[in-house]
Amino acid sequence: MPDILYVYAIGRGGHSLPERVESIDGSDRLETVTAGALAAFFTPVDDVDFSQGVIDARAKDVEWLGSIGFRHQSVMNALMQGGTIVPLRAFTLFASAESLRRHLESESARLMKLLDRLEGKREWTLRIEFDPRLWSEALVRRVDSLRALSDEIDGAAAGKAFLLRKKLDDEKKRASREAEQQVMSEVEQEVLATLACDAVAETRQQRSGAFPQINVLIERDEEARLETLRDELAHRYATEGVTLALTGPWPPYTFVGKDEG
Repeated sequence: MPDILYVYAIGRGGHSLPERVESIDGSDRLETVTAGALAAFFTPVDDVDFSQGVIDARAKDVEWLGSIGFRHQSVMNALMQGGTIVPLRAFTLFASAESLRRHLESESARLMKLLDRLEGKREWTLRIEFDPRLWSEALVRRVDSLRALSDEIDGAAAGKAFLLRKKLDDEKKRASREAEQQVMSEVEQEVLATLACDAVAETRQQRSGAFPQINVLIERDEEARLETLRDELAHRYATEGVTLALTGPWPPYTFVGKDEG
């Protein structure tokens, strides 16, 4: 059956391959195409199973997409152990080794510059989570207008207090987005002031309603300081119902996209 190439990442020539890892098709095939100082890592896959039509048709197949994501990430993690890589998104496909080699040659200057920038660094994620009850109470302390409204409720008669509480709930909803972004900005500033790193913040709106997060590109010898900073910030925000979850290390997807953007 004709094969196409499912490409995971790009690195430097001589990058070592893992001894064994489950590839995207469930096999253990992981191969390399080189061009000058660059190498691309791929698995040959059936061109029917990975045709655009099949990918589109299975776009809502959660089990299949989950297995693809898991295998893609597993290969990426294994490749990261051998050195710096430029990670590629899932379903990056090339028709042949020759077309992949031509791509490496035409993009050589950009890819080498990107590898130099990523050298010795990994991506970590600080996800900022908000406990609904504690955060609602914290908003009153953070926002002057909410605090004034709360004070007015305390001194109001029962009927007026009822109406004011409804108004306070509505105002909290409007204030929450701005206050969340303020917390995110505060955390980002602390990260940049404390660590030698790059950071990209993503709001709840940018993440389709998921908790905001800060992606950090950091040298490996700075990672312990990032963990310490996370603990310090978690203690600082604990009374407001704000927690910080640190996950990683990840391939530097965010920062590859930033460069290419």
